[in-house]
Amino acid sequence: MKQNHKSTGFTLIELLVVIAIIAILAAILFPVFAQARAKARQASCLSNLKQLGLGAMMYAQDYDEIMPETGWQGPCSPAGEPPQTATDNFFSGVYAFPLAVMPYQKNYGILVCPSDPDKGGWGKLNSNCFEQQLLQMNVPGAYAGMRSVPNAMTKVLPLSYAGNYFLSAAYGTPTQAGTNGGKMRPMSSYAAPANLAYVTDVGSAQLAAGGTFAGWYIAPGYGINTNPTTVGTGRWEKGQRHSGGRTWAFCDGHAKWTKDPSWFTATGTVKTEPVIREEYRRMGIYTFPETDNSN
Repeated sequence: MKQNHKSTGFTLIELLVVIAIIAILAAILFPVFAQARAKARQASCLSNLKQLGLGAMMYAQDYDEIMPETGWQGPCSPAGEPPQTATDNFFSGVYAFPLAVMPYQKNYGILVCPSDPDKGGWGKLNSNCFEQQLLQMNVPGAYAGMRSVPNAMTKVLPLSYAGNYFLSAAYGTPTQAGTNGGKMRPMSSYAAPANLAYVTDVGSAQLAAGGTFAGWYIAPGYGINTNPTTVGTGRWEKGQRHSGGRTWAFCDGHAKWTKDPSWFTATGTVKTEPVIREEYRRMGIYTFPETDNSN
């Protein structure tokens, strides 16, 4: 007797319905996963800044309330008391903050933001100052002559953060003149350390000779690309890596995330560095050591 076997497989229409449902769920969930991943990277970056801030506090306790260097001139000048003519040919013996905190934190990983594609903070081509710091600190992988090889120093010391160079006495502020080759101003001169920016996210510029470079020194708004068609490609804008903002460490050791102000004016032009700096001040993020909370 012939038996009829009913098929138990899916019909084409049923398969298409299942595929459509999966596609809809993916469209809903993928942005959620992406946001969660971005938040995790932001949290990792904030942890880095917190550790850098704590390392700076420990350093300051050992060095008479002087924080690790955030200016270029302090490390990159002849040894001795200022005034000195700063150039990349010299290393003064004073390490920039990324290396100065390492005896306290012992983790080079805290120098890298997981959302930074370039990490070019230490990539200054042909700089003897940059190279000597790596060699004298015995950073793994460093070798003599690496300064002339594009990206060689970046590979040895990836760096995503830069410090507020106005904390250095080499740079003039609204009330204080700068001194060539000057080192860090004492913490006693900080009017509002909990608001005074110490270190933050920074992006890297592409070098014509190859490689990327950012530097360990920055100031709010410094290096912004003022061309409206290319704004976003400068060192400052590229530091905006986390939900429209960046992470900061302050001169009392604490760290936090803040949203960046818009780069554009009401008329569509790009804001200048002083304007951006003032907007951060109104947000409670100060550039200059003498800025206090009275206004």
